[in-house]
Amino acid sequence: MLKTLKAYGFLFLIGGGVLLADQTAKAWIEAHIPFARQTTPFAALPWLHITNWHNSGMAFGLGQAWGPVLLALGVVYALGVLLAFPAIARSGWWLRWGMAIQWGGALGNLLDRLRHGYVTDFIAVGRFPVFNLADAAISLSVAFLLLGELFADDEPAPETPPHAPDAETSPAPEETPHA
Repeated sequence: MLKTLKAYGFLFLIGGGVLLADQTAKAWIEAHIPFARQTTPFAALPWLHITNWHNSGMAFGLGQAWGPVLLALGVVYALGVLLAFPAIARSGWWLRWGMAIQWGGALGNLLDRLRHGYVTDFIAVGRFPVFNLADAAISLSVAFLLLGELFADDEPAPETPPHAPDAETSPAPEETPHA
């Protein structure tokens, strides 16, 4: 029970932090930058632009007509991670962090879809499609998951539950003499 509470605490702390950062940034963008307007906030970084763009599709603007499907998939994904996270948290450091970051990003975009019917994108880097902090978190989480696969053998094995003794360390049952 305590491990489950710790797992959810971790998920809510990390995922909630991603969600809070994403929603705060989007609220600021919506309040201060008119739709479709672009600005270059740092003269030293002429390739970095801040904009206000509405995306009813998914990454790279694909699936613009799939809004309801994307909304339903987002709800299923968010609930699935929520239900599975205690088991995920026992799977290792990389997976735990990756899934918590991804969950926060998914919730950020899901909340936009629920409130507006679209996702607010605002970071434009060179010719790369416009994205937001939730998208960046989801991309970062994929890197965590891939690194987790690379370094999976370096992580300690999950603990054996106390109710399932290990065969190598369990004492042999005492033999009783047959009369």
